Amino acid sequence: MSLVRVLVVDDWEPWRRLVCSTFQRQPELEVIFEASDGLEAVQKAEELLPDLILLDIGLPTLNGIEAARRIRKLVPGSKIIFLSQESSDDVVQAAFSLGARGYVVKAHAATELSAAVEAVLAGKQFVSRGLAGQHLADEESYRLFVAESSDGIFRVDMDAPMPVDLPEEEQIQRIIRDSYVADCNDSQARMYGLNSAQDLIGKRLADMVVPDDPKNIELTRAFVRSGYRVLQRRSYELDAQGNPKVFLNSMTGVVVDGKLVLTWGVQSDITEAA
Repeated sequence: MSLVRVLVVDDWEPWRRLVCSTFQRQPELEVIFEASDGLEAVQKAEELLPDLILLDIGLPTLNGIEAARRIRKLVPGSKIIFLSQESSDDVVQAAFSLGARGYVVKAHAATELSAAVEAVLAGKQFVSRGLAGQHLADEESYRLFVAESSDGIFRVDMDAPMPVDLPEEEQIQRIIRDSYVADCNDSQARMYGLNSAQDLIGKRLADMVVPDDPKNIELTRAFVRSGYRVLQRRSYELDAQGNPKVFLNSMTGVVVDGKLVLTWGVQSDITEAA
């Protein structure tokens, strides 16, 4: 069977890494390029002629809908699957009107991405069950996805949804002091000197992150000011034995009805290099 050449397009590098890691278990798929914005996606599609394109909607320079419109004209043989947080009827209809063959809501990527790829390559259409009104933060799908990653992956939930219009200083304190580890993988737990994810789940963030450390306050401030999203930022924490640790974090928050509900992210241990 010939290799299926795949172009992955998403502006968040940790998400691209997670998507690509799922393809490593499918030897018939080869990721030939990872694009970070819509214009680059169009250029690389024309240059590389991929068999399959996984395309996000919210991209810089050119959104996914417009990128798909241009790609369809330049490379009509490439099959497009949208992989996005967007789930509104208008967006989904626009995606399929442009000739997309599949649409997967990111929260359900763990259980649906492989099935979507298989269906589209077989000449069928695929529509995510997430479009049937499933909640963005579907816990079962999230757990399946993070469990298979070699990176430290975590999800931190707020004790109660936090209104995003609160004063900045109050938001910073609530994020640090009123949240806990709701889910993670074993790789994440081992960074804290623990044996498995179950040993870390339930821990208070304030017991791990030094709450009054100015560096951690500034990290949280950057998270708030950037719309609850940071890339490759350091945090200063303590492991289970009280040893200081330095982690590199990429995080994105989920806001529902104007309130921050949870944050999920990717983490690596850079203590020795710091």
